[in-house]
Amino acid sequence: MVRRVTSVWRRLGAETIGTDAYWHISLENEAFFQDMKPLISQYARGRLLDIGAGRLAWRTLLQQNATGYFSGDVAPEHPDLDLVCDASGQLPFTDGSFDTLFCCSVLEHTREPWKAFHEMRRILVPGGLAIVSLPFLLHLHDEPHDYYRFTRYGLEYLAKDAGFEIVETVVNGGFFHLLLNVPSLAASVALEMAGLRSGIARTTRAWMAVAESLDGWLGTRASFASNHIAVLRKPAESPAHTDAQSKSET
Repeated sequence: MVRRVTSVWRRLGAETIGTDAYWHISLENEAFFQDMKPLISQYARGRLLDIGAGRLAWRTLLQQNATGYFSGDVAPEHPDLDLVCDASGQLPFTDGSFDTLFCCSVLEHTREPWKAFHEMRRILVPGGLAIVSLPFLLHLHDEPHDYYRFTRYGLEYLAKDAGFEIVETVVNGGFFHLLLNVPSLAASVALEMAGLRSGIARTTRAWMAVAESLDGWLGTRASFASNHIAVLRKPAESPAHTDAQSKSET
């Protein structure tokens, strides 16, 4: 039975990823989308690199806000991926190549995530922005390449150490978001098995409303965050200064 449930859940994710429906198949997905969407709408602009893009889950939303969209990942998981690259390695772009970088749920899978922050700053234009999310309380995934979890303070330290300014930090999730995600998954799988996929989004939003209410009432968001999302800015300094400092640090 467990194998059957797991198979149905994986199929549901595989068949919806890259579409709006993907963000409504579980409480975890719904909450992450609701926190990330306004940040993309406000800050994504110009030439944008989706680094660690995976199966291009965010492509549609990012393309709506950027004038040029490019994607890269360490493994070619999607046929439309523009290039294969390691987020914490030397990225194959010249200094100041992008106006925006998007790095979502990626750096926990790199052995030396601090290097990625320096590379992101290097390939951003002065004044460019990076939207970065890192997990805090999240299940083990993509084994064996799952190495780290990050507090908000750890994320901010790594960003500032690489020379970024912190524009905004968002706490995603909370104690009841974590607790109620399990029954939300079970409900989605049950509806899928019954051929009622159209009812999943409505059910997920109901779980979301309960979790939001309880975490807000009891103040349990920050201490039990699923993820931290930060908007980072490369200072508007001369490219020569930035490049020299970045190379000396890496």
